[in-house]
Amino acid sequence: AGQALVGLASSAIDISDGLISDIKHILKRSQVGVSIDVSQLPISSELVQFLDDKVSAQQYALSSGEEYELCFTVSEQNRGSLQSALSYSGCKVTCIGQIRPNGTFELHDNNQPLDWDLSGFD
Repeated sequence: AGQALVGLASSAIDISDGLISDIKHILKRSQVGVSIDVSQLPISSELVQFLDDKVSAQQYALSSGEEYELCFTVSEQNRGSLQSALSYSGCKVTCIGQIRPNGTFELHDNNQPLDWDLSGFD
């Protein structure tokens, strides 16, 4: 599925060090910010049950490592082409946020700002 990103994604990184840590590498290199909606994170019901609540599962999903998934950015103009390319691979993609030009890192849950102090691995 990673090959479908070629020519369509503007950046990509594996999230083996945790989503927050690795997305900050993209932000620093590109000199942009991001707004992440934690309600859009693909979290299994098993993880919520194991950690006893949804907030803990969201925080874990943002900060844990060793997932070996791809985090990537794609422009609005390439979004449809990317979805078409990925549909052939059977790979599920989830939009969890938006790149912002202001350089800030924001977490929110359905437009409600969150003040979580989380990090991944460096």
